[in-house]
Order: sequence, then structure tokens, then C-alpha cells
Amino acid sequence: MMRKSWFKRLLLSYMPVFMIVITFIFFVFFQMFSEQSRREALNANKTLSLQAMRIVDTSLKVIDNMIVLESINSESLNNFFKSNSGSDAYINIRAVQKLKELINYYPLIDSIYLVRYSDGYVLSDATNAYIGSYPDRKFIEEYQVSKTPKWTGGRSFEQFKMIGGKQVVSLVRGSPYMKNNLGMIVVNVSADSLKKLTENMYESKVSFIQVKDASGQLLFGSEAKESELFSEYTSDYTGWKYGSGLINGGYVNTISELYNLWFLIGLLMIAAGFIWMIYVTRRNARPIERIAERFSDYSLPVRGAGLWKGSPDEFAFIESAFDHILEQSRQYQEKYQEDLHLRTRYLFHQLIEGQTDMSLEEWQEEAAILNLPEPLDRFRLLIIEMDNYGEFCRKYTASDQNLLKFVLRNVVNEIAMKESIRLWSEWTSPSCLAVIYFEGDETEERQGEALSRFGAKMLGWTEQNLKFTVTIGSGEEVYRIHDLSKSYKSAAQALKYKIVLGENRLIRSEDIAGTSHAEVYAHLGEISSIIQSYRMLNIGWEEAYETWFGQLKGSLLTNEEIFNLMNYLLYNVGRELSDMNKDVYREWAQERLPLLTEMLDHGSSLEQLRIEIKQVMTSLFESVGELQERRQYAALIREICKLIEQDYANPDLSLEMLGDRFQLNPKYISKLFKGHTGQRFVDFLIQVRMREAVKLLLETDASVQEIAERVGYTHAISLTRVFKRIMGAAPGEYRSNQLRKTNS
Repeated sequence: MMRKSWFKRLLLSYMPVFMIVITFIFFVFFQMFSEQSRREALNANKTLSLQAMRIVDTSLKVIDNMIVLESINSESLNNFFKSNSGSDAYINIRAVQKLKELINYYPLIDSIYLVRYSDGYVLSDATNAYIGSYPDRKFIEEYQVSKTPKWTGGRSFEQFKMIGGKQVVSLVRGSPYMKNNLGMIVVNVSADSLKKLTENMYESKVSFIQVKDASGQLLFGSEAKESELFSEYTSDYTGWKYGSGLINGGYVNTISELYNLWFLIGLLMIAAGFIWMIYVTRRNARPIERIAERFSDYSLPVRGAGLWKGSPDEFAFIESAFDHILEQSRQYQEKYQEDLHLRTRYLFHQLIEGQTDMSLEEWQEEAAILNLPEPLDRFRLLIIEMDNYGEFCRKYTASDQNLLKFVLRNVVNEIAMKESIRLWSEWTSPSCLAVIYFEGDETEERQGEALSRFGAKMLGWTEQNLKFTVTIGSGEEVYRIHDLSKSYKSAAQALKYKIVLGENRLIRSEDIAGTSHAEVYAHLGEISSIIQSYRMLNIGWEEAYETWFGQLKGSLLTNEEIFNLMNYLLYNVGRELSDMNKDVYREWAQERLPLLTEMLDHGSSLEQLRIEIKQVMTSLFESVGELQERRQYAALIREICKLIEQDYANPDLSLEMLGDRFQLNPKYISKLFKGHTGQRFVDFLIQVRMREAVKLLLETDASVQEIAERVGYTHAISLTRVFKRIMGAAPGEYRSNQLRKTNS
């Protein structure tokens, strides 16, 4: 009995020391666990910096190579640099179209402009000027002397003073390639666009990235001190420095430095615990018993601790400690899953962009690791694009936008599951959800039915429940992994017809490929006619405007072609108004043009563009009309134009005849006509005659000789020569082409 009592007292004496030692061991273990986690975070930051540098360098190299190829192969760019006059509208328009094509194909590009050395003419995708008046004059003059094939550091680029400058990096390439003696091509990439390439690669609440150019200027990312950076790399291609680190990195470093001190203290405490155990064993049994009695009345303040036979349960403390460790392990496992998600997105982009050498077997192995659908032998790319995305962003907050996009992606997966369809979806841009659609073993007809059912359910559910619509572009079916990029491009091409074919529908690339496209240049004459009538204050411009939009609705043009025609319309308005009163042109350049440009950027349908552009042009028409009424000889010029439109069939119609009729010098009439209309008398007369000739060719069976006589030409050869120069084809050939398009 005495031995049992002594053992009980001894156990009670050791219990406080035992609790201290166990508590500190747990703390040391947690510190070691935290240190290991910190090292893993450092390795992840190094990988993050290196991956960000590779993605940015790859994107810039693609743009650089593209510019080199275009400077060598592009006919429209070479014609521009070889031209000696900035007034050649056709060459300029072709060059602007090429610039817009490059910008649309490479979304990273913010703007491009061309500089021709022969006359100092500068042409960009949005404006034109000469070097002396162009806002980027200082940069042009600097790089005319010293060109570099590398990318510049960050700089402010200002294309319109009213809009202000933005931070860009620029690439300068001479033309032609190697000689560089005709001009230069300047490509500007927004720093914000480069930032968006990397911002999805890391969690901003945990890590940060900073990128500085060769001069040390911050391009994008968070400004941080060198002591806060965990890794830093310098690009061999651009010379930029990429750094990354952890948020509150200084605190993490401080804890790491104290680790050794804590460990030493732990050893001392363990040694002290053993000494204390020896000491208390040699003490009198009575003090131990008194301590035990006091301890029995003490409730241990341990979270989750309980009682065992009326005494504090020390094991509850250990259980609580392990629960805490497991919670920390769960959090780190969630972080690991986030890294898997990043790896999944990277693999998806590699597949659709054709940047991987992976075989089908390797893809299957990777799919098993990443918990992805197992790939089959046939694929098809779908792109689900949110309609009117600008309105969507204005209507919802950022958090609501993310929630709705999350719902949209889940709905895609749920509908596919119900239809027994296997697919893999990822967001490739803020408004586009790309889907790899795995084809089964069914026949082509049944595959088409399955895709149609999936598209119909997707479109209907989205419109009914999410209060916005989407349009689905379907790419062509492919059989090889490396052809996925081809299917992706064809799906994107199908979406380019959304503005004509309409929104909230499924557009198949096969349907687009089998349809004859209208020629864009056929609409240029209609635009010139509208602008001329508009400048002459002829109210008939509205009827011509409406007729032209009716023709556009009947033509199968891509979104890009539609917007190019709209830009050509605005370009001609600005060109015609540039010779008028300075106040009118200033109103156009500072108020009307920016408004119309914004309309084009947010336009989603032909009907919307027709209404909004007409509203602005009608308002400007009234202002121009008031100004023209106040100008001398305005009524005379209108009368001359009216006479030309009525008497164009008279072969003797000339400036001399007009001078005799109005008792004015023919040269003076020519000067007045040019000042009021913006074009020469003979050009206006040819335009009227060509318009009537086209009408007779398409609406009658008259011969070319008869048509020539009816529009003011004595011989058919005279009409043919002028018609071919203006319309690009002889009258007979033009009639045949139009009839063939109508019947096809």
C-alpha cells in the first residue's frame, strides 16, 4: 500500500514537468514543420519567377518574329514604305488594315505605327500625321539614329492627347529587313497586358511578382525591396529582371532566423526537465503529496481537455495539438491543389496553342495525375464567348462577374455530364471559355446531333437563368493532338461572323467554310458616295447610308471586316472635313471621333452600329450645314453639284461650260469646288458617272457602248478605261462577277 501511494505521489510530481516537455516538443515540431513549408514556398517562388519570365519572353519573341516576317512578306506594308506620298488613300487603307489584322491576331499588341523616311509620314492603326506633329516624335527621332532589335524599357506612349499616355514597351524594326533604309515599324505592348499574362500564376495574397526593365524601372507588379525578394532572374532576351517573394516576407525571415535560438532553448528546457525530475524524486514525499493534492483541484486550461476519473486528462492536450497539426496539413494540401490547378491551365493552353510535343499516351498519363477527362482519338474545340461583354462588366461588380463565370463553367460541365459528353473547359480570356470536346465512336451525323443538343441546352439555360447570352463557335474535327490549335483557330474564326449571323447561337466552322464571302472592296465605292453626299449637305446621304447597311446585312463579312469598313467610313469623314473650317474639324477630332471609336469598340451587332453611328453623323451634319450656309458661294456650289448629277450624260459637261453658264472663270470655279467639296470637279463627275454605270450594268441588259453613251462617254473604250481604274475590273467582267455572286 505504501508503494502504491509513493508511486501515485511520484507520478503526480512528474506530471507538470512532463506537460512542459511535451508542450515544448510540440512547439519545436511545429517550428520545423513551418520551416520546411517556408522552404517549399521559396522553391515555388523561384519557379514562379522563371515561369513568368519564360511566358513573357515567349510572347514578345512571337511578336518580334511576326513583325520580321511581315516586313519581308507583307505587300501592303512594303507598298506603304515604297510610296512617296501620304495622300494615296488606297495604300494607306491597306496598310491600316494590315496593322489592325496584326493587333487583332496578337491581343498583346496595344498599337502599331509606321514611319516612312522619304516624306516623314507616320501611319498608325488609329491616326496619321507627319513626324513633326506626331506625339511620339521624340521616340521616332531617337530610334531613326539608333535602332535596336531588342525591346525597349517602359515608357509613356501617347497617341491622342485627349486620352493621355499609357505605359508601354516598344519594339522597333526597320524596313526593308536588314537594309532599314525606307522606314521603321514601331510595335507598342501595354505593360498592363504583360501583367495579365502572369497575374493568374500566383495568389496575390500570398506571393508577389515584380518586373523591372534594364534601367531598373518597374514595368509591372509590386514594388519591393531587395531584402523582400526570394528569387530574381534576368532575361537573356530583354534584359528585364523578374523577382518574386512572399507577402510579409520579412516576418517569415525573422521567424526562420529565430529557429536555431528556439531549438537551443528547447534542449536546455529538456535538460532542465530531467534535472527537475531527479530533484523531485529526492524530495520529501509529503511535499509531493501536497503538490498532487493542489494539482488534483486544478483544471487544466487546454482546449478540448476533459477529465479522466475525476482528474485532468493530459492526453486531451496532446490530441488538441495533433488536431492543430492536421489542420495545418489540410491548409498546405489545399495550396498543393491550387498548384495542380495552375498546372492544369498551363497544359490546356499548351494544347490549344500547339506548343507541346506530348503524345496521346503522355496526355493520358498527365490526365490521370491531374484528374482530367481521359482523351480519345478525335477532338473538337468549342469557344463559348459572352455576348456584349462590355455591358456585362458595367452591370456587375468584379465579385459578381467571377461568380457568374463560375456558374457558367459548372453549367457547361453539368449539361455535358447529362448528355454523356466528355469535355475539358478552361477560361482563355475574360470573355471566352474554351472547351476541348472529345468525340465518341458515333457517326458524324449522330455527333452533329449531340453537339447541337448540347449547344441548344447551353444557350437556352444561360439566357433564361443568367440574364445574358453567349455565342458558341465550333471548330473543325481533328484527329491529332498537334491539330488542336487548328481547331481552336477555326472556332475563333467562326465567332468572327457573330456580328452578321447574330448572337446567342451555335456557329460551326463547317458552315462558314461552305459559304461564299462578299468582297470588301465592293463596299468602298458606296462609302465614298455616302461621304460625298454627306459633305455636300445632301439629305440623300441618309437613304444611301440605310441602303448600304442593308447590303451589309446580306453579305457574309467577319467582325473584323465589318469594323474595317466602319473605320474606313470614319477615315473618309475625317479626310473630307480636314479641309473645312478648323472649328468643325476640331469638333470632329476631339468629340465625335473618340465617341464613334468607343462605339465601335463596344458594338455587338450591325443594327446597333447603324443606329449609333447615324445619330452622331446626323448631329454633325446639322453643325456642318449651319457652317456651310454661312460660307460664301455655298449655294452656288450646291447648284453646280445638282447640275452635274442631272446633266452627267452630257459629254460636253466641263468647267468651261459651267464658267459660261455662271459667268465665272473656269479656274475659279475649280478652286471653289475643291474648297467646298474636298475633291476636284473631274473626280466628282467621274464618281457620279461610275455610280450610274454600275446601276445600269446590274439592272439592265444594255451593252457597254450604250451604257457609255448614257453616262456621258462617246466611246466604250473611254468608259472601260475609267471604270477599271475606279472599280478594279472592266464593265463586262464586273457585271459577270456580280451576277455569279447573286446566283451562288
